[in-house]
Amino acid sequence: MSAKLIEAIRGLERDRFRAMVDGNGPLLDSLLSETVSYVHTNGKRETKRQFVDGITAGRRRYRQIEIQSQEVLPVGRETCVIVTGRALIEMEANNGALLFPIAYTALHAQEDGEWRLVAWQATRCAIE
Repeated sequence: MSAKLIEAIRGLERDRFRAMVDGNGPLLDSLLSETVSYVHTNGKRETKRQFVDGITAGRRRYRQIEIQSQEVLPVGRETCVIVTGRALIEMEANNGALLFPIAYTALHAQEDGEWRLVAWQATRCAIE
């Protein structure tokens, strides 16, 4: 896999995390597949609309998402990639801020010539 493609995928991940923190629904909408399966650390699965609406309506408020490690792996002929990584998440909750590390797997695929997130699953990790 080319270094240019790896950096492009990392850029998409950074853009998505930034859009989540900023509550930028239009950008999130453009980065997610219509058929995305988004599984949160609590096991809740959401569709694209549920996920984007939860963020733009303020039901889920991210303060910060800090990527700690990330690996981009090709699948097939560079039309699909798997990203595995760890991140530190800070969210706003009713009783204050929540800060927790996650391990995640993201699947990006090309749709009509554009890279989009097709699947996401995250697991909350113990603080080390």
